[in-house]
Amino acid sequence: MSTRHRSTLASLFGSLILVLFMGMSCPHDCAAYSVLTHEAIIDAAWRYDIKPLLLRRFPNATPEELIEAHAYVYGGAIIQDMGYYPFGSQFFSDLTHYVRSGDFVLALIEESKDLNEYAFALGALAHYAADKSGHEFATNRAVAIMYPKLAKKYGPVVTYQEKPSAHMKVEYGFDVDQVAEGNYAPKAYHDFVGFEVSKPVLERAFAKTYSLDMSSVFFSVDMAIGSYRHAVSTVIPRMTKVAWHLKRDEIQNSHPSETKKQFVYNISSSGYRKEWGHVYETPGFGARLKAFFLRLVPKVGPFSGLAFHPPTPAVEQLYMSSFNQTLDQYRALLLAQQEQRLQLPNDNLDTGAVTGAATYRLADETYAKLLDKTSGKPISEALRQDFLSYYADLEKPYATKRDSKAWHELIKEVDRLKSTHADGIALPEESPSVSALVIQESQRGAAKTGEAETDRNNSKD
Repeated sequence: MSTRHRSTLASLFGSLILVLFMGMSCPHDCAAYSVLTHEAIIDAAWRYDIKPLLLRRFPNATPEELIEAHAYVYGGAIIQDMGYYPFGSQFFSDLTHYVRSGDFVLALIEESKDLNEYAFALGALAHYAADKSGHEFATNRAVAIMYPKLAKKYGPVVTYQEKPSAHMKVEYGFDVDQVAEGNYAPKAYHDFVGFEVSKPVLERAFAKTYSLDMSSVFFSVDMAIGSYRHAVSTVIPRMTKVAWHLKRDEIQNSHPSETKKQFVYNISSSGYRKEWGHVYETPGFGARLKAFFLRLVPKVGPFSGLAFHPPTPAVEQLYMSSFNQTLDQYRALLLAQQEQRLQLPNDNLDTGAVTGAATYRLADETYAKLLDKTSGKPISEALRQDFLSYYADLEKPYATKRDSKAWHELIKEVDRLKSTHADGIALPEESPSVSALVIQESQRGAAKTGEAETDRNNSKD
């Protein structure tokens, strides 16, 4: 056996182990558009929307610095999903999807201090736009089309919490389909740009939004970031090529339509095609060999994700339409940021809308966990008000009520929250970053309250 073939076999078994490990590390299959679609949104918006906005704030940025900034935009575009990767924290990703989702992105933008931090924040803004549009108009409907039994049980819209694995399979299938059609940027282009995470602004924004240090949520923040970067930039593209070969006989050529024309136009205007072309690297010997072995693996447990099917033409149309809508929405949000009028509702990113208390189990569970983790500790006034709003009517059928002990504890925590103002809690020395941000937020809240009171008094006069 040649050295090349031995290394390929070693790579194969390494990949199998990694797939197994990633499966065990994601108790809920990863949500949102799949990786390559999130990156394609950035590619389509980079030249005419993101780059000019970066230069507007940092006009002296060099071409080399802008390439580096592009890598940070990529990193931000999938950051809300970082907790779903190996060594991640599902709680982190649940928070950024269900609790103050818009405030988290705004905090990233407000806390950004340099070019790369700002680029990273604009990437997270793309994820916010993509999840809202992608889930509401594509994935939730596509799952019902691809899985008739689920449609019979849940109706024409199947949310992530109702069948996480089906969501992952449908979204990944669209990525594989678009790679096969040559609609996404070549891996060489992504490798050239890179994939980076701005840890400082991420930690500041997370603390500002949730009154928690990231170190209290992750076993190791650095390990989580490293695993996330490796999975997104290396493992997933490789496995996508394997999946492409694995499903090559099932991939259908999509029919021409106005939706597809607009989708292809959006992709082709991104600018990378002139230098890098548009043909994704085809599966080589290693990818084909991995596909052969993966065909033999039972599609159960951690390998169940390999049981996906490429989208039907109807589902592909849904995805292309939602991609176009997402890009339009993202461009509108970037324009709002440029004009300093950006507002982001705290929507549930699984549904694309505000679901409200006691209407979405995962949101209820995440709010309850955050309340428990912050109970008796310093929190911002904004978070305190959000808690009080969410638990304003305890007669609602919160998912937490399924566990009577947890529910009684939650009631105590809500009562404690009502009787204590955010700026009246003793600040622990071990959390200086959170404490400082809590003080700042409390002062801002007090200032706004004072201004409102003054306005009311003036109006009376």
